[in-house]
Amino acid sequence: MCPPYYEMIRSQNPSFDLRYRLVQTALQTGIRAAARQFGCSRNTVRKWLRRFQQRGKPGLEERSRAPRRIPHKTPPEVEQKVLEARDALPCFGPRRLKQTFDLPCSTGAVGRILRQAGRSRRRKKPRPPTRSLAAQKMQWRAFGLLQIDVKDLSGLPGYRELIPFGLPRYQFTARVVPEGGLWLAFSAVNDSTYALLFADRLLAHLKACGVRLRQLVVQTDNGSEFGGNWNRKNGRPAFTKLVEDKYRCRQHRFNPPHRSTCNSDVEAVHGLMEPEFYEREHFGGDVRVFLQQAWAYQLWFNYVRPNSGKGHRSPEQLRAERAPWIQSRVFALPPVLLSSLSAPDLPLPRQIRGHDVLGYVSPHQDGWRNPAGG
Repeated sequence: MCPPYYEMIRSQNPSFDLRYRLVQTALQTGIRAAARQFGCSRNTVRKWLRRFQQRGKPGLEERSRAPRRIPHKTPPEVEQKVLEARDALPCFGPRRLKQTFDLPCSTGAVGRILRQAGRSRRRKKPRPPTRSLAAQKMQWRAFGLLQIDVKDLSGLPGYRELIPFGLPRYQFTARVVPEGGLWLAFSAVNDSTYALLFADRLLAHLKACGVRLRQLVVQTDNGSEFGGNWNRKNGRPAFTKLVEDKYRCRQHRFNPPHRSTCNSDVEAVHGLMEPEFYEREHFGGDVRVFLQQAWAYQLWFNYVRPNSGKGHRSPEQLRAERAPWIQSRVFALPPVLLSSLSAPDLPLPRQIRGHDVLGYVSPHQDGWRNPAGG
């Protein structure tokens, strides 16, 4: 007779208990009687009785139903290559790992290998936007919008401990829309003076590279460093005068009230830099080394990194397609420490991961190549 229901639900392994009762009944009353009591075939009774006689109680455990041979299974050397790629760039997911390292397996296989090895992290998926403006932004004028923002780095674990030892606390970030190019600068204090220095240096560089500043709109938030709290009765803020009077830009525009997504492009860069740069690099107390690391990331972001929201194209590729009259060196402005207002002698690598920073793909695929021999 089968065990009562309450015994089965209280058992830690009901299937094992049922098979053990079946085997004991067969040993006592025979195979035919056990099959009649448990409502199964005689072959089923013989199978579990044979396993019990060969291995004892472990023979009644559930066996794996996985195939013994999988012809299309990923080879171990490919799995090792996937894990090495993940260790090199922990912030990359399966799709970006496959694209960056040219892995010889599918994106699903990369994700499965990472999950089985415990290298993947479950992240909360962001809420999908109500209306995606990615396709609409690509219809805008090339180099028509420049978003500028400031990020406080004291909230980043692992970096804030190094600020008392000389590393800058604030990051001045500018991003052009819709191409997505990035420019960086750093300072120890966030005030209007450093905002003016950053904008003056950047706009002068854009003008020298052929950007049509009369068609450029500079957009900022309402922070005091950009003149957001300026008393409008006393005239325009100094930042607005710099943008509109000195460089004759089309407009300096503040974010409208209660529109937190207006500066979403430059804010997205801050979210990308945390896992790709600040969590990935190891910083010391030397500001020069830190600027070199930021310089390398900026070059990689502008010339190499594909953007999935822009057709898997880099800002340099979009510049070549949409604004070929602008020089390629427009994205090669080194980061500077605004308090010193002097960019260190940072070497400009001729190739970065096989891509020439001047716009063509190099046949060398072995990483950095410095024309000076460094």
